Amino acid sequence: MDKIDLKIKKHDEFQLEMKITCPIRKSESPNSYYADVFFFLPRNLAVNPQSYSAREFYNDLSEYIRFQTPTAELNDLADRNNLLLVRLASLIAAEDESKYQQNLKMFCSIVRKTFRNEAAKIIKLEDSEIFNQEIMNYLSKSAQIMDNFRNLQKTLPSGSEKVEVFNLVDEFLSINLNDCLFKIWKMPLLENGCCNQVKKAIIERTYQEIEYRKNCNYISIVDEKSDNSEFLYRESTLKKAMSSVLFLNIALKKDGILLENLFLGLAAAIAMIFVTAIAFIWKGLFLEEFSVSFFVVWVIAYMFKDRIKSQLQLLCLNKRNRYAYDYQQKIYDDSGNAVGLCREGFQHCDVKDVPKEIEHVRNRSALSKFENGSLSENILVYRKKIDLKGRSCKDIFEAFEINGLTDIFRLNVRHWLGKMDNPLKTVYSSDGEKIESIKAYRNYHVNMVLRYGEKGGEVHYARYRLILNRNGIKKIIHF
Repeated sequence: MDKIDLKIKKHDEFQLEMKITCPIRKSESPNSYYADVFFFLPRNLAVNPQSYSAREFYNDLSEYIRFQTPTAELNDLADRNNLLLVRLASLIAAEDESKYQQNLKMFCSIVRKTFRNEAAKIIKLEDSEIFNQEIMNYLSKSAQIMDNFRNLQKTLPSGSEKVEVFNLVDEFLSINLNDCLFKIWKMPLLENGCCNQVKKAIIERTYQEIEYRKNCNYISIVDEKSDNSEFLYRESTLKKAMSSVLFLNIALKKDGILLENLFLGLAAAIAMIFVTAIAFIWKGLFLEEFSVSFFVVWVIAYMFKDRIKSQLQLLCLNKRNRYAYDYQQKIYDDSGNAVGLCREGFQHCDVKDVPKEIEHVRNRSALSKFENGSLSENILVYRKKIDLKGRSCKDIFEAFEINGLTDIFRLNVRHWLGKMDNPLKTVYSSDGEKIESIKAYRNYHVNMVLRYGEKGGEVHYARYRLILNRNGIKKIIHF
């Protein structure tokens, strides 16, 4: 990849997921990227500085940083002499257990991504003939990949830990292959009569994988008579275990401490100047060292001094958010080597402080503007900056080409739903002969504008709309 990529999707009923993928360039200078997210919320949701603090925002935020999975073609992976399998076979006899597990997990991640990407391409097809051909090729090549991989098991020393780890990867790939085939099976094109043979082939192939897992005594079997919670737990645990090879460690600490202390010290200094000036002015006018009147004036001056100090400190802290971030995350690999730095900040933003280009992309409708003048929305801003050491990132996996780093964050929107009305309302319509009651669903629109790019490069903008009601996220629209 050669440029920053940003994607937003609905993760579940209450969580919004955003992925920022940054290219890694092997250079001496840091690879620097940024992304700013502006949330425009209706004012009647009452999401403001008094009801929704930065601490609550960060509590609603879950964040993960990982390397982008290397890519491979389905046909290449189906070749029994492909480099991934050859390297894996050579490590079976080696004593380095950690390198064996690392390569096994990476193989699993690459194959899983290939299965998923190829299935996504097939799902987008509209021509039924090409659709059938691609599915049959997918079934054939995926079966070859699984067979070639499973043949390696015969070379493993029986009863060893290597066999246990191998079986976990085998189980997870089987689950993922069936998951991709089930998604293809649900496509409307398969309802066409000319696709019966393909549909039958998918059913047979998925059944083979299920029977294979049963014969291997793998736990991940769906049962009609069970709640299948064990299956979901097993799948989730295996996913985390296999993808752990790509995840990076993070050390979090507060950012902008020096700037914050400078601002607070400045506020205290200005307040002290005020009270000292009052003392000098009083003495200069009345030439009194100490008296009751001087005592009263000094107390009043000290009261104003404290108020001035607190108000100036509040003002300075608000201004600080424009120039500094709230937190910084040092990014480390498994060996403890620093490979980058991520900074993030959050603030409530006044309408007058929104950049003109963001306002232009926001493109508010006439109704939105008319609703309450320019004050019809509360604005939240989340800022992120990522600096990567390209050379350090590239050198982590000597056998794999790593081209990107993905920063994933999920935002829980439950705090935004508390003031919403009931999601269902009855409305009425007339056809000239009778009046009918009809169900209507009340939704709320939260607009998002994203500004992102690489330092010194082109600035990109994107606009999304979250459709929400009291039950959570209904859908996300990309303009």
